Amino acid sequence: MKKDFLFLYKLFKKYWVLLIVALIGSVLESGALAGLAYIIKNIVDDVFVSKSYESLIFVILVLIILASAKQVGFFLKNYIYPLIVYKGVKELREKVYSKILNADPSFIIKKSYGDLISRLTNDLERFTQIVSSLGTNVITETFTVIAVTGLLIYRDWKMFLIFLVAVPFLAFALNYFGEKRKKYSKKLQESFGEYTQHLNQLLSGFEIVKLFSQKIFSNFFKNVNENLYHREKKNKFYETVYLSSVEIIAYTATAGIIFYGGYRIINEEITAGDFFSFLGGVLILVNSMQVLQRGLVQLKALSPVIERVEYLLNIPEEKDGGIEFTGLKKIIRFEDVSLKIEENQILKGVNLEIKKGENLGIVGLTGSGKSTLIKLLPRLIKDYEGNIYIDDKELKEYSVKSLREKIGLITQDVIIFNDTLRNNLLIAKPDATDEEIYSALQRAKADFIKKLDKGLDTILGEKGSRLSGGERQRISIARIFLKNPDILIFDEGTSALDVETEEYIMNEIDSYFKDRTVIMITHRFKILEICNKVAVLDSGRVVEFGEKEELIRKKGEFYRFFSLSMSDDKI
Repeated sequence: MKKDFLFLYKLFKKYWVLLIVALIGSVLESGALAGLAYIIKNIVDDVFVSKSYESLIFVILVLIILASAKQVGFFLKNYIYPLIVYKGVKELREKVYSKILNADPSFIIKKSYGDLISRLTNDLERFTQIVSSLGTNVITETFTVIAVTGLLIYRDWKMFLIFLVAVPFLAFALNYFGEKRKKYSKKLQESFGEYTQHLNQLLSGFEIVKLFSQKIFSNFFKNVNENLYHREKKNKFYETVYLSSVEIIAYTATAGIIFYGGYRIINEEITAGDFFSFLGGVLILVNSMQVLQRGLVQLKALSPVIERVEYLLNIPEEKDGGIEFTGLKKIIRFEDVSLKIEENQILKGVNLEIKKGENLGIVGLTGSGKSTLIKLLPRLIKDYEGNIYIDDKELKEYSVKSLREKIGLITQDVIIFNDTLRNNLLIAKPDATDEEIYSALQRAKADFIKKLDKGLDTILGEKGSRLSGGERQRISIARIFLKNPDILIFDEGTSALDVETEEYIMNEIDSYFKDRTVIMITHRFKILEICNKVAVLDSGRVVEFGEKEELIRKKGEFYRFFSLSMSDDKI
């Protein structure tokens, strides 16, 4: 719990002025409630029993003042406390987003996206709810309990002793059911993560899902949903049983107070006003303790939520530093490069040379390691063995940021944001002019923009839902023309294009990047026409490397692919 409060302190300490205003609101409301319980004696003894008109006017004025103070306090605490929380959570979102944006790619790749999204949404929302209740319930009701307890002791300490008997039972209920709630709150958040993850996967691949047996998906969802329901049920059960036990204890104590108080009124030891003032205070105290206990139970559920949020704040960031990469001068060399991801050996002793200005084609069967190999250059994957030299420096000696600024990567999986076409292109070059954007779109043969209702300012929809697969791919290619990288990597970047469009774009790339270094992963033989050399990968190894004509004459692996392409136009 100490760790949790330290987390809250660091997050909210800068809002101390607002916190003081909210605390004033809590004190006002608590003091007004205690005052209302206190004035009951005057109402009963001075107005109802003594029938004094002056006392009636006085009591009415006091009631108006107390009610007004209570509402001012109510407004301050119910508006300011959540406002402080919203400000803190806004800052948390920004920190977490920055963490994810700057995260080490190898960390993100290994994690469940659904779990990360659940932590970013469900857990932060839960954090907001619980911490808001900390101010509106726990702090305010603590003041109320203190104020009313003081009033009760002042009114009749003997009757207050009866109430004290119930306190150990209330403490036991809080501790036992609070721990249960903490346990199932953590399990519940985990289940929400699984639920979000499954829905994310379902919607991301919805078209594919429709083509397969829905029974499997339904069964999986039923298991996830059943688990979520079970934990929701358990969580609510312990909360409800706790609240019921508190009410039983509280009303039992109240019944004892009524009996003892009635006995003392009959024996004329206290007045009716004293008793009803005390009883009113007890009822306020019981209600405040219920709200307070509920808030304390919620606090038990806060710990696992903070743990899940802190997980996001502790995402390892990608470290940068090293030599500034200003562009390839001579050669890229892979020397005995191997890569193992968990138990899978992806690359095995790769040796390869790519000279500046060369266009290298990489071919191979699915799973041969082609995509993994090219992800090493922009350091999207870092834990390789062996050495990769760019000119005379090992790849790891260069600054990551400067490498990625000079390397362009196009894959068949195009990322389109639910934003304008303009902003989807500006991510490649934030200061690009409209003229530069239109030129890049023209080189990518993205003539479809003429049909868009608002041109560059057209919202493309989530994942580019307003566009076809080929149109999305042409936007990806236009980004590369805008970025104008020193090293260009194509990983099946034209897979959704027709032959005519592909040929046009390949000619544009060959012309525009004629002095640059281009690496092309492809299954289409036609694309290799712009390549000087070809590397053939098989099971993570480079089994052939050289000029196309030379490899065809050898009649090895590349020749086999070439032969197949004569009938299928693919390799």
